Amino acid sequence: MQFKNLIEKNFTIIFLSIPATWAGSFIAGKYVVMEIDPLSGVFLRFFFSAMVMIPFLVIFYRHRHPDFRDRRYLIHLLIVVLTAGIGYHILFFWALQTTSPTNTALIIALNPFYTAFGEIVIFKKSRSRRFYVGFMLAFFGALWVNISRGTGITLPGFGELLCLLASLSWSFYTLYAKKTKKAEWDPLWLGAYNYLFTALLILPFCIPAVIPRVWSEYSHSAWLGIWYMAIFPTAIGYTLYYIGVQKRGPAWAATFIYLVPSITANLDHFFFGSALTIPMVIGTTLVVIGLISGNVSRKQQASFVQWVQRTK
Repeated sequence: MQFKNLIEKNFTIIFLSIPATWAGSFIAGKYVVMEIDPLSGVFLRFFFSAMVMIPFLVIFYRHRHPDFRDRRYLIHLLIVVLTAGIGYHILFFWALQTTSPTNTALIIALNPFYTAFGEIVIFKKSRSRRFYVGFMLAFFGALWVNISRGTGITLPGFGELLCLLASLSWSFYTLYAKKTKKAEWDPLWLGAYNYLFTALLILPFCIPAVIPRVWSEYSHSAWLGIWYMAIFPTAIGYTLYYIGVQKRGPAWAATFIYLVPSITANLDHFFFGSALTIPMVIGTTLVVIGLISGNVSRKQQASFVQWVQRTK
């Protein structure tokens, strides 16, 4: 009981590990794509994630196992695999081959806004003026970081375009899930089967790239990157995020996600020596401020701050 109370008291501090692990996936992914092609990288990441999560769920959570006789569930799972599994992550790995982890994180972090615009079009949901101001801040912050490289100004390249497509793919999945997901479909099992079926569908296409190579040829950095992404941002990170949503609500949990770009920028500087220039700091700050102010209401921000102060 004391251990449970200790976790409850320090839940905010524990929850801070989520944006840290997700930011770390951009760094780990960069090490992976230095040696492994995107298809093989996605396969290895999700195959190992499934091998970690499914036994755990069978032992502790099998009472929530989905009913595969439900045709709607299977169709939903297929769309999740094609968009959130294969589509997003292949574009994610492919982008990391041609651009920095910081640029990738900044563009993908705009996903909440793409999703929100989709809600306006599809669900006819109204948005406040503050939402549009927040979007403009985040968008121009990300754009400024991407064009102000070194001492000159350059247009965003192919890698940034792939990041944009990855973010749009995730937004499509989010909107589709909001429209079709049923309350009885457990998200942990849905995630585990997403990892498993994504790996199985990709396997035939990555065999020619994986089989000819002796796996011992991959460096320790590449293997650590694969295992890091398989365990921390997916098996642990998504699970903790799900618990946070259940305990504190989605708005509370979402505020932590907006820390990912700034954490990624610092990790990028530490691991790859990327310069922390003044334009980068300013642009990243604008992205974080825009994301928080545009997606979280003042009332939600105030209640979040009050809750954090009470837990100190």
